[in-house]
Amino acid sequence: MKRHLIALALSATVVALPSEGHTGSRRASFTTAQANEGAELYRNACATCHGAALLGNWETPPLTGRFVANWAGTPLSVLHDYITRAMPQMAPGTLEPEETTAIIAFLLQQNCIKSSRRPLLEKSAEMRKIVFPKPALATCGR
Repeated sequence: MKRHLIALALSATVVALPSEGHTGSRRASFTTAQANEGAELYRNACATCHGAALLGNWETPPLTGRFVANWAGTPLSVLHDYITRAMPQMAPGTLEPEETTAIIAFLLQQNCIKSSRRPLLEKSAEMRKIVFPKPALATCGR
C-alpha cells in the first residue's frame, strides 16, 4: 500500500512538471531583415531605458541573460502582448504590431538565435506556437 501511494505521488509530480518541448511548439524563426529593422526600432524606442547594448541600467532590466532565462519557454505571443501593452515605458502602446515583431526578432538575434529565411509572423495563433528559447551557452561574440 505504501509503495502504491509513493508511486502515485511521484506520477502526479511528473504530470505537474512543465514539458520540456511544449506540445506543438516551434523554433523561433525570423529573417535578418526583420532583426535589422528591429535594431533600428530598438535604438529609437528602447535603448534610452534598456541601453544600446541591451544591458539595462539601475531602473530597467537588461534584455540578455536573466531576461532570457525569465522568458524561456514562454510563447512569443505573451512577450509580444507585453511589449505592445507596456512598452516603451514613456509611451506604452505606441508600437505597431509589426514593429513589436521586428523588435522581438532583434532580441532573439541578440540572444544568440540565428536568423533564417522564414519571417517571424505577428499573428497571435502563430506566435502562440513559438516559445522563447532557453538561454544559449554562447555569448554571440559579446
